[in-house]
Formats: sequence, structure tokens, C-alpha cells
Amino acid sequence: MHYGQAQHAVGPGSLQLPMRIPRIYTSGNLLPHQSVSIEEQAHKHIKDVLRLDTGDAVTLFNGDGFDYRGKIAQLNKKSTQIQLQEKTHVGNESPLAIHLLQPLCRSEKMDWCLQKATELGVKKITPFTSSRVNIKITENRLGKKMDHWQSVIHSACEQSGRATIPQISPPMDLDKVIDNIPDDYLKVIATPTADKNDIETLNGQPEKCVCLIGPEGGFSEEETFNANHAGFYNCLLGPRILRLETAVIAVLTLLQARWGDLS
Repeated sequence: MHYGQAQHAVGPGSLQLPMRIPRIYTSGNLLPHQSVSIEEQAHKHIKDVLRLDTGDAVTLFNGDGFDYRGKIAQLNKKSTQIQLQEKTHVGNESPLAIHLLQPLCRSEKMDWCLQKATELGVKKITPFTSSRVNIKITENRLGKKMDHWQSVIHSACEQSGRATIPQISPPMDLDKVIDNIPDDYLKVIATPTADKNDIETLNGQPEKCVCLIGPEGGFSEEETFNANHAGFYNCLLGPRILRLETAVIAVLTLLQARWGDLS
């Protein structure tokens, strides 16, 4: 796990900046002015990587939208006890609830996409399989894979300052994903083959948006037709063919600029 922490400049004549307080995810209940034990993985990171000590400040969060400031009350070989102080609401969520539909891909690339999507403010991520997705996950590997993906998302929240955890769903077939999108979502499909950029003609301020991004082999004609028939508007990302990880950043940034964080 990565725990977000800024570096500071140290050197002759330089101004030493204060160290950013580490933010750490925990799945447990958090209450101000209570003492809490954190999970083993976070304990090892505090002890062996950050090399914090008793009395050092930390911030915990569990996905309820708040940061909980605290100090290390006890630290030994096996556990860390945090004495919580006040809680603070974290108000950096986008006004546009984005549900990202992205294809399954290789492990390293999948982690990268999940990380960047979390940093860019998505609310939900659903990986999908389609005719041009060659990645398969067996049932006996799915649980471990879901745990890993969730860990990547937690780490991205720690780094980016989010206190609300994006939801990730088990992989689904593309046709089932499209059929299960509620009607109150603005539906967008990123495709380089469309004749026009439909989203330029849209007015109003949607509260929810689902964004469909294709695999590196692209969508089949039938898949694009089915998406358009289901109400997906075409979104062009320029005249060049983008890699999946580039398309994720490009389309999420576009949506946030049009209707979300930067609108």
C-alpha cells in the first residue's frame, strides 16, 4: 500500500517545509476522541516504512467522507494504537457522479487505470469483458483480484485526499453492463470512429454520468451499435488512436471540465 506523504526540501540555506501528515485507510469504525487499533498492513507501513513513533500525528479515514486526526498512542512490534482527536468533513468530491466502464486489461495497466480514475474523482468502476478483451479471471482468482483492486483504490484515495471510496464491481459482460445502466444517467461512449462529437450538443447539468471506454482492439461495430441504441452519446477524443490508460485520463478530465470539478 502507498500512503500519501509529501517530501520536504532539506539543505544548506533551504527552508525546511513541514512534513505532510500521513493519511491511512482503515476499514474499522472511527469516532472522535476514541482509541483505535489499525490493520496489520498499515501497522507495518507506519513502523517499517514511515518509521513513525509514539506521539507522531496521523490521519485515518474509512470512506465515510471524514478525516480523523490523531496521534500514535502506542506502537510495538505487533500493533499500532491511534488516539483519535477531531474529525473533519472532506469536501473534495465531484458534483458529477461518474461511473466508469472500462475493459479488463493486464494487471499493471489495470492498476494504473484504477489509480488515475480514483484520483480524477470517479464514484464507481465496472470492469467488463467483450469480444476484443482477451483477459480472463477464473472464479478461484476473483476474490483475491477484487481485494487487490480495492487496495489500489484505497492507496489512491490516501494520496489524493479523498475520504469517499469509489466502488468497484466484479467484471461483467459488456452487454449486461449496458443493459443495467439506469435511465437517469447521462451515457457516454468514447469512440474514435464516430462521425460527430455528440456531447458538444448536450445542454443542462447532469448529476450522474456513465462513461464507456473500449479495449485496445476497439469496440466491434455491433458493440458500438448496441451502445448507441441503449442511449450512449458518442465522445470523440481527437483524431489519434489512444491507449486505454490515455483514454481514461482524457475522457474523465473532459467530463470533469464540462460538468464536474472544473465546470
